[in-house]
Amino acid sequence: MNNNKGQSIIDMIFSVGIMVLVLTGVIILIVSTAKLKRISLERQKAIDLSQLLIEKKTLEIKENKKIFWDNATSLTNEVGVIEPNFPEYNYDIDYDGGCNALNCKIIFTVNWGDNQKLSVEKFFSKGGI
Repeated sequence: MNNNKGQSIIDMIFSVGIMVLVLTGVIILIVSTAKLKRISLERQKAIDLSQLLIEKKTLEIKENKKIFWDNATSLTNEVGVIEPNFPEYNYDIDYDGGCNALNCKIIFTVNWGDNQKLSVEKFFSKGGI
């Protein structure tokens, strides 16, 4: 006579093992998704801050058009922190892209974290910004 009244210990260990594998996969997925979301948010913040730099420089050029274009060939690179609210982000404005009396290519670079960097080029023309 065969008596199968319950689960054996082997069945229980096998079931627990499968549950551990599934939970491990879910936890790894959650952790990697959170990391990607953080990286994406940091990059989006850098994009927003680079746009802010471009807008500030455009306004500065419009307000001081004659001074800017008279000194375009002797502009020096700028380095600094974008705003006090974002001390982990700093910027470089590079005029080495080529500035002359008629046009200027400026490279805006936002740096953050472990050697993370975003560069945006903007072309300015004396005839129109």
